[in-house]
Amino acid sequence: MGPKPSSPFQGKFVHNQVWALAALNPAYHYMRWHSDSLLNKWLKYPVFALDFLWRFVLSRRRFDIVHVHYFYPTIWLALLYKWLRNPKVKIVVTCHGSDIYLYQPPGKAYRWCAARVSQWIFASKALARQFSLPTQRAKVLPAGISELFGQAKQLSWQEKTIDILYVGSLDHNKGMDRLLALLPALQDKKLVIAGSGPWLDKLHAAARRFPNVLVVGPKDSQALKQLYSQARCFISLSRHEAFGLVMAEAMACYTPVIASYTDGAAEQINHGDNGILISQQGTEQQLLTALEHALAQFFAQSDAQYRQMQLAARHSAEQYLLGRVVSELQQLYQDVLR
Repeated sequence: MGPKPSSPFQGKFVHNQVWALAALNPAYHYMRWHSDSLLNKWLKYPVFALDFLWRFVLSRRRFDIVHVHYFYPTIWLALLYKWLRNPKVKIVVTCHGSDIYLYQPPGKAYRWCAARVSQWIFASKALARQFSLPTQRAKVLPAGISELFGQAKQLSWQEKTIDILYVGSLDHNKGMDRLLALLPALQDKKLVIAGSGPWLDKLHAAARRFPNVLVVGPKDSQALKQLYSQARCFISLSRHEAFGLVMAEAMACYTPVIASYTDGAAEQINHGDNGILISQQGTEQQLLTALEHALAQFFAQSDAQYRQMQLAARHSAEQYLLGRVVSELQQLYQDVLR
């Protein structure tokens, strides 16, 4: 996917990874014609496929590796290249979450395509466990976060101006209904929400009722770095999350995370060390009660406890900085070709 008016930073993690691999002179194919119109909804995939045919299958340039982000149905373009252009091409696939979750149990076409992948990459260990098909070569490696977040400075509790920060898509899966339900209990906390999505209007309406809430829309990496650094904690209320790179971005900026328990949150958060995990096993009301209790505990901790949590958050996020991820990718490409 590429960006569109309602989601201007969609696909940014893959985009950042491609630019970090610039030394390899990679070609990059993404959904360039992408908007919110009904016409686009019906035609974007056919246009995406035709664009691929024109730019790569009919091109004189020949590729040894095709790296597919989001396995199915994007894999069909890589297979098309293999059939029509280079039978020896190696196919590397990064699975991001719903390309596995939405295809359980895997159908015949899904399994057939999977058998033709040279190298699998999974965004988290939990996601790799969810994949039920055999893999000859597999690795757990997230898309990576910008090195910009690694340049953040540690600020004390008193230096920070935002109590709670949320960054990401504004939709039901990301728990925007949960965030709205929490607002009456957070009236003494400054809450900043950065992002876009179908719940944006509802959040703007809530901000008019709760003066402590600020909805700022989508922001670029430089602006996000400032927001993360200024926040005392980052909140993630997702129902499903394969990894959650925004959590890693926040922690790289010395900001602990309070999150509902998902595969992605469990991959990054050590409960009570660099953040707090909230179980999703009970009812929604039980979850909200647990969140309120966790927030109360978080805001009651001492300065020394908070500094320790900040350092633990930063240490856990450093492994996800883009430079390290790209070094592993370059080695992986070499191994695949050998």
